[in-house]
Amino acid sequence: MNKAIVNALAVTLTALVMTGCSSAMEGLQSQMEVPTLENQANRVAIGMTIVRENNIMAFKMPISSDALWPVMVSSDINETENKKIIDLLMDGPYFSTVQYTTLVQRDMLGSSASMNMLGGYGNIAAMVLNQKVKPLTKRAIQKIMIFYGEDKTNWPNVFNFDSTLDNFVEFKDGNLAEIEAVDGDIYETIGEALISLTPIDLQKDLTTARDEMLSQYVEVASIKSKKGELQTTLKKDLAKTQKMKDKKTDYTPLSASEKLSIEKEIVLVDTQISEAESIADEKKSIYFELLDTATIALESDINIDDENYVKLARNVNIVSNEIQTGATQAYTAFGLASANIISSNIILKFPQELQSLAVAKARVPANLQDKYNERLARLSRNAIYLLPNILIGTYYANQQSTIAEKYETITNIILLAHQAKIDQELAAKEEAAKLEKEKLEKAKEAETQAK
Repeated sequence: MNKAIVNALAVTLTALVMTGCSSAMEGLQSQMEVPTLENQANRVAIGMTIVRENNIMAFKMPISSDALWPVMVSSDINETENKKIIDLLMDGPYFSTVQYTTLVQRDMLGSSASMNMLGGYGNIAAMVLNQKVKPLTKRAIQKIMIFYGEDKTNWPNVFNFDSTLDNFVEFKDGNLAEIEAVDGDIYETIGEALISLTPIDLQKDLTTARDEMLSQYVEVASIKSKKGELQTTLKKDLAKTQKMKDKKTDYTPLSASEKLSIEKEIVLVDTQISEAESIADEKKSIYFELLDTATIALESDINIDDENYVKLARNVNIVSNEIQTGATQAYTAFGLASANIISSNIILKFPQELQSLAVAKARVPANLQDKYNERLARLSRNAIYLLPNILIGTYYANQQSTIAEKYETITNIILLAHQAKIDQELAAKEEAAKLEKEKLEKAKEAETQAK
């Protein structure tokens, strides 16, 4: 590779690190790391954490005109928070032991294509990009601290995949901190708050349409989880069959008829997914059409003189924007994991990955052996449910984004109208002041002439 190009790339990488563009940084870092299933599982776990945090913001956090949490979740991570997040994570099974396994895994499993292409400059790029705690992880943990407090024992276990495959958008453990508004009307969700901003005669129909749409989304996700389980069964069989051929384990592979049966079931499930998604799209269209009607009504009659009304719209707008950003970040995590799994044949190489971790175990200090064992156990569990999490997470991230975008559009109308009113009032005051000034000047001029 041309040295000038590589030097330019190094400068670009450094700039991205300094500016903290989370999604772009995640993509670049994924190309520099060792291509392991564990790295993809951790990435997907963070993607699911973001989806669940979006769900908390949309459905679990009471909101009002004076609620402070919308500003908190949308704020950048400061230096104090950054250090606190890293310190809290470093005690976990993965982060406390990864430094003892990276070199062994790079030797046994190789590097990504991008790392190889950089040749001798790969180490420079790795130093720039190979942060233990990646930007998306920091952002996700920042919200965990807001929603669950700084006591780590109260946090949900964000790196453990859900083995029950039900209600993926909910954390199964941890206790949400109580965040309440001081004054003003309190709404249980931003959806309810958004509907309260619309004309009263539309609110009942909007509530019904929204509930039906959300219920259908749950149905789609449930069917997608079934497909993920079936795909995982086939992938596990391939990996175990390869391990059996290498005489490293005893395993009875799936028969041709069993595999054919699973493949036929996947085709059937695909049809069910298509039908369920079609119904979900219809439900969303109905809801969005009603929102469009509400938007038209708002444009001609907005209660911008009510301070609490405008403040509530601003809070809903902030949260909607943050959900969109989070959905994009989650979508990035799922997309990168999927691409890396396909391009590096990661699932088929999983037995080799486990072997590399077994070799690296000797390098782990005695006081960290229990954490290392916990890391290995978690990886074995997560490997089974990696694909279902990607399928369901991608679907939910997309839906969260489209709904939040709609909410942001509607609240923008209110905020723009309010700003226009402020600008108009300011212009009127300036004009009045100008006229008063001219009046005074004429009076002085007349007084001077009279003398």
